[in-house]
Amino acid sequence: MIYRRLSVNKWLFDTIIVLSLILLLACSLVVKEKSPEAIPQAPVPTEFKRLTPNLVETSMPVYGGTLTVSLPTPRSFDGHQNVGYGPPAVLPTFNQLVMFDNTYKECVPETIIGDLAESWEQSQDGTEITFRLHQGVTWHDGMPFTADDVVYSLDKMTDPKRSAISERFPAYESTERTNDNTVKINLKYASAGFLLALANPDSVIQAQHLAGTDDTSADFMIGTGPWILNEYLPRVHLKYKRNPSYFKKDRYGNQFPYLDELYFVQTGSTGGDDAFVAGQLDVRSAYVSGITLDRYQYMKKGAPEALIEPKSSEAGVALYLNMKHKPLDDIRVRRAMGLIIDQRNLIVGHSGDPIFGIPGQGFLQPAFGLPKGEVAKFMGWDVPMEDRIAEAQRLMTEAGYADGFQLNMISSAAAGQTTQDYVGTNLVFADALRRYLKINCEIYPLTGAELTLRLKEDKYDIYTNALDVGQDPAQLLAYFGSGGQGNYSHYSNIDLDILLGELDIIINPIKRQEQIWEIERLLLTDLPALPTGIFPMRFMFYYPYVKNLRYMNALYSNVCRFEDVWIDNSIK
Repeated sequence: MIYRRLSVNKWLFDTIIVLSLILLLACSLVVKEKSPEAIPQAPVPTEFKRLTPNLVETSMPVYGGTLTVSLPTPRSFDGHQNVGYGPPAVLPTFNQLVMFDNTYKECVPETIIGDLAESWEQSQDGTEITFRLHQGVTWHDGMPFTADDVVYSLDKMTDPKRSAISERFPAYESTERTNDNTVKINLKYASAGFLLALANPDSVIQAQHLAGTDDTSADFMIGTGPWILNEYLPRVHLKYKRNPSYFKKDRYGNQFPYLDELYFVQTGSTGGDDAFVAGQLDVRSAYVSGITLDRYQYMKKGAPEALIEPKSSEAGVALYLNMKHKPLDDIRVRRAMGLIIDQRNLIVGHSGDPIFGIPGQGFLQPAFGLPKGEVAKFMGWDVPMEDRIAEAQRLMTEAGYADGFQLNMISSAAAGQTTQDYVGTNLVFADALRRYLKINCEIYPLTGAELTLRLKEDKYDIYTNALDVGQDPAQLLAYFGSGGQGNYSHYSNIDLDILLGELDIIINPIKRQEQIWEIERLLLTDLPALPTGIFPMRFMFYYPYVKNLRYMNALYSNVCRFEDVWIDNSIK
């Protein structure tokens, strides 16, 4: 294998690195500078500058080499079908109109940049977005990429008959082709969530001339992306080769991607851990599903030289209190239950170690949620535990429940595809309720039809489950809006309904963040649910010779594209 250094003036490179470090030191939290790919936005006040920059790789990029990564084979290569493990397999091949900038951990409106879109502008009323596309882009079969492909893809991904992600685009109306390199998207109303949905890695742009191709076959994998699918063996591997005509270049004019080949091998869950420890993988996984403490410790001990990049989950876990049932309809009781929560213990019950959560966090991940100090004040966690217990007992006495009461707690038997356990969370919380408030809990771990029936028949007092709003807090409407499909608390507050209903049409990022915080303040005041601090942490394991991997706080992200990653063979 021949490796060659990229061409760049050494003095220029050193100068840029020094300037970058100065800028990073000057700004404790950095917001990306305006570029041709960014919509002009109002300056963000200091209190909203909570973006977390990814580490900056200072070594020189190198061309050449093969990167081997573990990845289960998805059942479809159509990103619009929202299948498990789909984006990691699809993103090397396809581009999006816009994407999240992996310079930062957070996937928020402020970090949206262009992908196939070179630039865009929005009308004053926010209902029209005009995108100017990169010119000279071709599909892997040599056909030119044009505005017609964007029109086709937008119409397809927003069509419930052809797409499983259509509900993410409620504001979408139509897309018009202005010319080969320009499209205009018409919205029913101004929507902050529309661009967030476009930046989601499922929202890939597909070739109009390949409409109708079997989405489970390699023939479907014709994109504009950095990698051309070279070999596909179902349930065995995906092999990609470098796209020599890829339209993107780095800041020095060197063409992406740097690697020659990308190799995704199916290993299974524990098999992937073993393969990584044995040195058969360069990166354990680009997406990383939930990981147990045992697996984390096994890999850390088995590959002590490996680098570990943490990723906070977008999805939290909440204790939903059924407000149709007495005495949970009494705010004093709900407040007392919140006071005696120890989030660190709940996280340990769920995952085995506090590193797998965010102690002190409210309902929303740090990118959106209130600062921990304000959460503590609302919850009464800003005083010693003994004082919290005393206040909780006083509230219980005032409400007429000094001797406690009986309730039940339900949850799924396991959290999704992992062994991280809601039941462990319930056991920890039940112990605290019994010890401090004399509340006795019956715990029911349920699966499938049993859980569905309990929820349908309203036979639960507390339901422990995910609170997953993805990249858009407007999704809180499903969990806490009156009549929401995930409103397990049976909570209704007209003020909250109004705030949530307005959220999507607030385009200004400052005003939108203020509204999100006001929504969370209201939830922490009424407590239809209790925040647990459980945001199941993921960890990406990779070897030090793999350079420029930048993890983002999303289940899937464009880190899976590997277009700007390289291998430093000198330290391999």
